[in-house]
Amino acid sequence: MIALLACLMALGDDPIAAALARLRETAAKSVVAIEIERDSDPDGHTGSGAVSQHRDYYNRPKGPTSGVIWEADGYILTSRFNITGGIRKNGLKVTLWDGRKVVGELLGWDEERDIALLKIEEKELPVLPRADYAKLKQGTLLALIGRSPDPGHPTVNLGILSAMNRMNRKSVQTDAEMNYGNAGGALLTLKGELVGVACNIKPDTVWGQSGGVGFACKIAEIEGLLERLKKGEKIEAPKQPYLGIRPGEGNPDIEGIQIADVMKDSPAEKAGIKKEDVLVELAGVKITDSESLKEALEAHKIGDEVTLKVMRKEKQGWQEKALKLKLEGKAEQ
Repeated sequence: MIALLACLMALGDDPIAAALARLRETAAKSVVAIEIERDSDPDGHTGSGAVSQHRDYYNRPKGPTSGVIWEADGYILTSRFNITGGIRKNGLKVTLWDGRKVVGELLGWDEERDIALLKIEEKELPVLPRADYAKLKQGTLLALIGRSPDPGHPTVNLGILSAMNRMNRKSVQTDAEMNYGNAGGALLTLKGELVGVACNIKPDTVWGQSGGVGFACKIAEIEGLLERLKKGEKIEAPKQPYLGIRPGEGNPDIEGIQIADVMKDSPAEKAGIKKEDVLVELAGVKITDSESLKEALEAHKIGDEVTLKVMRKEKQGWQEKALKLKLEGKAEQ
């Protein structure tokens, strides 16, 4: 997709290239850069074991991230992940499109939707028009705008709307390249209409940065939360069951999730799942990728007993194994 974008931008008379250029000059004024000064950063660590093999995914950069002006009187949305950690007093610095730097205040956040609301003391800020979801279709061309690593120059990544209802129907899915820098940025139609706020960058999975799948919290979800966030509510996500596995690079011969590591004392370890197994089914649901696994898990609650099917390589070749597993909640770190 990056190569495609470069080619399109080189074609001055190409309508898509022209639309992206317009977005960079106009809609990008509603996207800000956010710099965070922290005393502690629990999401910026680099792990061990299988994690250390994918160091870039787990080591959150110290540079700026992105946000979207939601209301003209200084309300700004970003990814909650962007503002986790121990933030110093006056440690949120917002850079506007014209280079002005102002101090931001964190109001509230919603963990499940990965949305946070900031406030700056500015008026008459540019606000993006909202997209009409009834007119959006799978395959619609979209652009993701961020302001990192250089706040003075917006980034524009082209992609499509690849799924309408993800993350418990709270987000849309796109293949526009998403990373720590443009998380919190604006996902737009090529007409400059806001589809959602880029979210759900996670450091504890190897698809944390863009692996061809990114998410943006829907406008309707944000509108339903706004008054609560303005009041300073911190809304924690309901606890979800987990397996305790880390995915590997994939197996070319078997569709599923190849397991690079199994966490100690996890439900997966207790069930007998082993490193290099390929997870192919959970409770009767076919597992093809991280999203199908997430959706299968979200259909259950902590304490449920489920049957998993894995493919395991033995002397006589790949063999299917059915394993019983009791779902648990992830232990607090």
